[in-house]
Amino acid sequence: MSVTIDHEIDHTHRTIRITISGEMSDQELLGVADVIERMPGISPDFSILFDLRSATGRKITSEGVRVAAGRPLVLSPESRRGIVVPSMLGFGMARMYQLFRGESATRVFMDYDKARRWVETGSA
Repeated sequence: MSVTIDHEIDHTHRTIRITISGEMSDQELLGVADVIERMPGISPDFSILFDLRSATGRKITSEGVRVAAGRPLVLSPESRRGIVVPSMLGFGMARMYQLFRGESATRVFMDYDKARRWVETGSA
């Protein structure tokens, strides 16, 4: 199954929703930042919601997560980053990313609605 990365920009809430489906590898994980960089009409203060509920990440390695976390941010450090995952494995990998980044602006969720509320308003 190939990976599909879709995005939706909500100018009212100043948010971006990235929806990823399919089997992700380190290469796709690292490519997400490139997708965000090419988005027209966004500014660094936008927040972002990564919806990984339809993605699997069995091919993502801890080294890939470390490299992704070490890349420069596309959005400002204060921008909220919510990551929605479908499994405990995904939760652990996303938490690893959060810990490698060492920031409080990234949070991991298993509940999409809570994640969306937090990204849009700052409260889950």
